[in-house]
Amino acid sequence: MGVRSLSTAANDDKTPMRAVAPRDDRKGLRAVTRRALVKLRSLFGNDTPENAAEARAAVGYFLKEMESVAARTYPAWSRTLHDALAECSLGYDERRSLLEAHPIDDYYFAAVVALEAAKLRTLYPPADAAELLSEIGEQVDAAVGRQDRVVSDLVFTLVSRISLGAGVDKMKAPYDLVVKNLLQHLGFNKIESTKSLMRDVGLRHMLGEPIALGVPQWWRAFHAKFAIYWQEPEEVYLGDVDLAPAVVEAPAVPRRRQPRRAVAF
Repeated sequence: MGVRSLSTAANDDKTPMRAVAPRDDRKGLRAVTRRALVKLRSLFGNDTPENAAEARAAVGYFLKEMESVAARTYPAWSRTLHDALAECSLGYDERRSLLEAHPIDDYYFAAVVALEAAKLRTLYPPADAAELLSEIGEQVDAAVGRQDRVVSDLVFTLVSRISLGAGVDKMKAPYDLVVKNLLQHLGFNKIESTKSLMRDVGLRHMLGEPIALGVPQWWRAFHAKFAIYWQEPEEVYLGDVDLAPAVVEAPAVPRRRQPRRAVAF
């Protein structure tokens, strides 16, 4: 589901169901409703713009789009990788350590997400970009059905490499940095027969082509259409609850994990 579908969903939520007014009626029900909503926002101090999109929902739509992109482009990328490995003299244990010990499809999804997520720092102020990256880190593992942080850790690693590479050597394309670090993550630099693949610029470009051409400019299009905002947590009313320490100590309850935050690389 792309940016257009998010826009449609947002309009559907904000437009009440009314009888259709004549097209030439400038003071129709839609205009009256819009003015009433503006007054309500002003009355209750809500300065959220009409084109605002909640950050958590926006990240959810983004990850669904990236999942679709990864599923569409992974087969070609995987064939290129396996064809390159077929030319290497790999033993059974070496091939197993490269292909079977890693969830390569999930790694590829992380690469797709990281390549687009790295653009957040060029579109949003640092604090907003960090919050959006943090929200991506919170949702990205569950997006592919993982219970660990394999994908989110790799996303943050790749985003950091893209950011550092862009500052040190602007001649290096982001997709090439992603592919090079992805091959290192798979262990290509640790096996003698695959070290040459790390230095093969032509192969890296072939592996980077599906990512570079297949990933849409999602956040740029989103930024042009929507203003991002964060849903404030609901306040809990405790009433007249006695907050004095209990006489009998309750068993320890596991604390809720703090939200993950992106750090400045």
